[in-house]
Amino acid sequence: MEPTAPHNPITGRDNRVVKFLASLGDAKVRKKEKTFLIEGVKMVEEALREGLGVKQVVAAPSLTQHHGKGVIRLAERRGVDILWISERLMDQLAESKTPQPVMALMAMREHSEETLLDHASGLIVLAHELQDPGNLGTIIRTAEAVGAAGVAVTPHSVDPHHPKTLRATMGSILRLPVVKITDGRAFLDKCRRQGFQTAAMVLNGERTLFELDLTKPTAVIVGQEGAGLQGDLLEDVDLRVRIPMAETIDSLNVAISAAVFLYETYRQRMNA
Repeated sequence: MEPTAPHNPITGRDNRVVKFLASLGDAKVRKKEKTFLIEGVKMVEEALREGLGVKQVVAAPSLTQHHGKGVIRLAERRGVDILWISERLMDQLAESKTPQPVMALMAMREHSEETLLDHASGLIVLAHELQDPGNLGTIIRTAEAVGAAGVAVTPHSVDPHHPKTLRATMGSILRLPVVKITDGRAFLDKCRRQGFQTAAMVLNGERTLFELDLTKPTAVIVGQEGAGLQGDLLEDVDLRVRIPMAETIDSLNVAISAAVFLYETYRQRMNA
């Protein structure tokens, strides 16, 4: 990496490092490189402060006059290089519509299924074939808020490191284990063998979630936004659960449904 400074930032898109940063917009590249970008002063500052795998900070010169000066001090303290790029390049590379003048190159943390199964909380979310990055990000954020072990993500789901997913997690993905699993049915079988009850959120569930004993170790499955849960995976669960709703409403957003379930679990365990 060629040295840069706020007064002499990189300006051209043909720079090899800039090209690499731009390539991380592709999920296949992120997977191959085991690297992703986060954006914004708050998230970058937190990642540096907590030592959450920052490989490099990418900043535009206006950061030196910005409320993110703490990022510069933290990067220096952590021995993390800062790559200075022009404001125009920052606008081009950032995914957000009104980007702040800082991003960070992050190393992906890899977790095993056992990380979730062995966690003391006994609470796992299985996200099955979710397509909306905002929904997945919100579920990850909520799972951390209730102290869950983490989120397992089945194949054909949106990438957990998609920029919109990262923004929706508001930093939770840097702390909460998110595990890409290869086989949803096999994972549910592992959960059962380890003493978990498995529950699926469905519109026509036989029982409401308020009838369940959620103080037990529980793995809850939430399904694709449009189609919901179908097929073999649904046949494998112990409990098909619905959220009671007024007659004028026929469904809830998948992230909201997950939040209702997780907070009912949290409520029961607080009062146990």
